[in-house]
Amino acid sequence: MPARPALFDQLPGTVAAVALEIDVQTALALSRATTRAVTEISPEARRAMMDALGVEAALHQTQGGPVADMVATLLQGHLDQIK
Repeated sequence: MPARPALFDQLPGTVAAVALEIDVQTALALSRATTRAVTEISPEARRAMMDALGVEAALHQTQGGPVADMVATLLQGHLDQIK
C-alpha cells in the first residue's frame, strides 16, 4: 500500500481548508483563462464579458456582508485588469 501524504496526517479541518483553497485557486485560474479567451474573440465579446463581470460585481455588492463585499471587490479588480 502506498504511503499516505503527510497532508492527511494533519487535522481534518486543515485538510478541508487546503481542499477548499485548491478549489478556489482552480476556479480563479479557470475564470481568468476563460475571461482572457472570450475577450480576445472580438470587441463585442470583450464588451459582453466586461458587462457580465460588472453585473456580477454589482450583484454581490448589493447582497452585502463580508463575503459578498470581498467577491465584489475581487470581481471589480479583475474587471479593472482587463480594461
